[in-house]
Amino acid sequence: MLFRKKDMLLIFPLVAAALLLLVWFTFRTADDCVAVVEVNGAVVGQYDLSTQTDTQILDLGGSYHVQLKLAPGEISFFHSDCPDQVCVRTGVLTKPGQTAVCLPARVSVEIQGEAEVDGVTG
Repeated sequence: MLFRKKDMLLIFPLVAAALLLLVWFTFRTADDCVAVVEVNGAVVGQYDLSTQTDTQILDLGGSYHVQLKLAPGEISFFHSDCPDQVCVRTGVLTKPGQTAVCLPARVSVEIQGEAEVDGVTG
């Protein structure tokens, strides 16, 4: 027999606690996320994502005509004329510590706030 009944009294609460923590950290959103937009190393805008109520397109212009999509709780690259489109395919930024960059246009977007974890891989 692999487990006894007394073993289950220890295993079940540990598994339940692990699942609860997984759900908590996966779906938790930070209250004070600020998206910082930089062009050529200079900050051109800071947007509080927790108070954002509508969706808007931010036109940064430039030689590659970069546009950002700002929505409640998120920001992303919406359009860029750069050749590789890596910035557009980066996806939506929603959590502190996430960053997206358009290297040809020299535009970066970083979400600042209280980070939930020390690092992210994958």
